[in-house]
Amino acid sequence: MKWNIKLPAPEQWRKWLGQYKLILLLVLAGVVLLAWPTRDSKDQVESQGGTTTSEEEAFSLSQLEQRLAQAISRIQGAGEATVLLSLDQGVERVLATDTLEEQGENSSTREQTTVVYSGEEGEDVAVVTQYYPSFRGALVVCPGGEDPQVRLAVTQAVSALTGLGSDRITVCAGET
Repeated sequence: MKWNIKLPAPEQWRKWLGQYKLILLLVLAGVVLLAWPTRDSKDQVESQGGTTTSEEEAFSLSQLEQRLAQAISRIQGAGEATVLLSLDQGVERVLATDTLEEQGENSSTREQTTVVYSGEEGEDVAVVTQYYPSFRGALVVCPGGEDPQVRLAVTQAVSALTGLGSDRITVCAGET
């Protein structure tokens, strides 16, 4: 089987380039952008589920209380606030495990080991899931705590940030 392909004359090429020059430039720019590297290897590890120190933000109850107190202090009429949070459950990490089962004639043994991977900073355990803490209750003490509007605004702010219901948030008036 023979293919009879005739290429257009150079005049036709020039005519096509003149007509479709903008489209060809856009296509070329798209190909260049697709081929352009956008991430370094560390970002690729993070997107594939690996953990790095920047990704793993350690939970600190005192830092959360301070940040929440700063936010509440900005509510009009609240004044300088102090926040105390109680935890129902702390941070829980579920680690990846590998199970090895051996069956003998009379008995079977089962051994579980934690999966460890080698990273840039040495070996680290593989975390499958990390559950953040759940809160039991919150106490907010602020000078504007006696005003019902301020009390409502503070309760809503704490509820939005902690997931607590209003029945588990107490707002008290403090010293001015």
